[in-house]
Amino acid sequence: MLRSPFLTLLAAAALLAGCIMPQVMEPTAEPELEPTATATETPVWFPATPTPSPFPTPVVNPTADMRPGIGQLLLEDDFSDAVFWPTSTNADGSAQISNGRMNLVLNATRSYLFSTRNSPIFGDFYAEITATTNFCNVDDEYGLLVRALDGNHFRFALSCDGRAKVDRFHSGSLSRQAGWVSSGTIPSIAPGTSRLGVWAAGSQLHFFVNDIYLFSVTDSLLFQGAVGVYVHTSSDRDVSVSFSNLKVWQVDR
Repeated sequence: MLRSPFLTLLAAAALLAGCIMPQVMEPTAEPELEPTATATETPVWFPATPTPSPFPTPVVNPTADMRPGIGQLLLEDDFSDAVFWPTSTNADGSAQISNGRMNLVLNATRSYLFSTRNSPIFGDFYAEITATTNFCNVDDEYGLLVRALDGNHFRFALSCDGRAKVDRFHSGSLSRQAGWVSSGTIPSIAPGTSRLGVWAAGSQLHFFVNDIYLFSVTDSLLFQGAVGVYVHTSSDRDVSVSFSNLKVWQVDR
């Protein structure tokens, strides 16, 4: 029996198909990804701070010279000779020169004791004197007289509790010109020592304690006179002050 060529081909194809092994595809391994490190902020324990800009250096302007024109020394009194100073002693007090000092002691209640040098007369000048309190009370006064003439004068006064003032006595009337001003340069207890200074030229007067400027006065009444010292009691208790080392210089204008 004859076989059809077509069937023969089909049979051959079927046989070949039965011999073909199916291909198994190996699954492709996915590449393992390295874990990505998460960036974290490193703590800064001591953070840098902006460098501050330096403060500008202050420019200090010098204080105006309150004692201009001081010239030659006109007077130096070491209080070794009493001929130039009025002295006295009575029940109320005493003004005596000893051991290079003018010693004023006042026992009277609410009183004044003055001693004014009898010469020379000064117009424009700078004067200094040292005052030492031996014993005094809070409101007692002591100080330097300048431009003293015919009973008129300026009183540069320190109190025994550390204050300063200037009074003018003119034609029987006492008037305040400056102060009271408290100053740490003035002793507030006794005993204590201060160097009083007065610069005077024309109508202008400047006042100092221990080289510290305190205040100024402008005056049109007193233009010349001598120098002196004084004490004042504010109560019924005594006051004792010694004055020494008086110097007066010319002031040139």
